[in-house]
Amino acid sequence: MQTPSLLIGYLLALLATVVWSGNFVAARGLADALSPIEIAFWRWLIALVAILPFAWRSLLTSLPLLRGQWGRTLLMAFLGITCFNTFIYQAGHTTNATNMSLLATTSPLVMAALARLFLRDRLTRSQLIGLCGAFTGVLVLVSRGRLDVLLQFHFTSGDLWMIASVILFAAYSLLIRYRPKAFPQTAFLALLIALGLLGLVPALAAQAVLGGLKVPSAGTFGALLYIGVGASVIAFLSWNLAIERIGVIRAGIIYNSVPLFASLEAALLLGEALTVPQCVGGLLIIGGICYASLGESLRLRLEQGNRSARP
Repeated sequence: MQTPSLLIGYLLALLATVVWSGNFVAARGLADALSPIEIAFWRWLIALVAILPFAWRSLLTSLPLLRGQWGRTLLMAFLGITCFNTFIYQAGHTTNATNMSLLATTSPLVMAALARLFLRDRLTRSQLIGLCGAFTGVLVLVSRGRLDVLLQFHFTSGDLWMIASVILFAAYSLLIRYRPKAFPQTAFLALLIALGLLGLVPALAAQAVLGGLKVPSAGTFGALLYIGVGASVIAFLSWNLAIERIGVIRAGIIYNSVPLFASLEAALLLGEALTVPQCVGGLLIIGGICYASLGESLRLRLEQGNRSARP
């Protein structure tokens, strides 16, 4: 039977994926308005302004807890804040949405591999079956049920940026488990955002010298506000808390639902039509996640029931 802590962890991971899926919709309107570095800088600046009023006191009092752990903390900020989403925005300028979606769905596999390699975490049979089912659903959804879409896949420079972002996010998800337990999650995220934002300053300065900077317009501010508060503060905090409760592998399996929610939000907000392959893929994703999350406990309960029924 799932404990309340596990249930909360699953819900937090699901909340993060729902909010992150909206990030793809919001980013579509920003791709032509701002450069990848500008989008990342404004995103995290808004996030820092949003989170500091709730975190600055506990942040200042908790800093001594990082004695001897500053190197690891700086690495978390660099991977998860400075580079991860910036690489995604950079990828969007030189590759198509199908390639990005297909490569993004490898994140759970990379998370599972890193967790096995460095933490000795193992996939259970139910998790493996569920992950395969969800991954199949993602392929059906992203390819719109057409095999030729998958066969025509070819690498571009943007795909390399996307692969790098997948690896960075998996590494960040692995490292976040090493946050000092006494350091509050909200305060720790505020620290990571501040450090990661500083990491973006040199690239932003270089762009200012070489090509100039653009000021966000009123039309783009709404999208920046969403990704700054929602996809940055709410989603990252939910994800970090989920990792703490259910681990990298379980959270990674739920991360497979990002393309599903992105499709639903595009249909609701942008008027895009839902197709039969999208519905089939969505059902496979949901079924895979449910089986990965509940299959092991159901199997154990059936085995207990069988043992108790024996004379």
